[in-house]
Amino acid sequence: MNSMVENARRTDLERIEALLNAAGLPTAGVAAIIEDFRVVRDEAGRVVAAGVIEWHAEEDREPDGLIRSVVVDPSRRGQGTGTHLIEHLKASTKEDLYLLTESATGFFRSLGFESIDRALAPPALRASEEFRCLCGESAAFMRRLVDSDMRNAP
Repeated sequence: MNSMVENARRTDLERIEALLNAAGLPTAGVAAIIEDFRVVRDEAGRVVAAGVIEWHAEEDREPDGLIRSVVVDPSRRGQGTGTHLIEHLKASTKEDLYLLTESATGFFRSLGFESIDRALAPPALRASEEFRCLCGESAAFMRRLVDSDMRNAP
């Protein structure tokens, strides 16, 4: 996989929402954070994968990162595109990351995430729209912990 991951543009919104709709994933709130999205484009410049870390914080606490809206065009699945995107998102922060998924538990487990009880979610994440409304109780809650050596690295 040699496609670069880059920042989404506002003009990518329609394409990203179309990919999310086709995959049965929620689009609520996507427009408000479109420029925080990371995308992979094909040779023609068309978005073939997208995802974002949505940051949530309580007063006097570091923000918690929720990976959401990860989607890969069906024509690119099984080619490492999703893995490449998630590895980029993970590398972009030294903070623990969390996510909710209905169908990709095995995929995320292979990338270092572990399933945990939803009751262990940080309070700011439990208060998020994604957690409260957009992903049902059947969605697996997963996290990727960063060890303290990595967190303190320059």
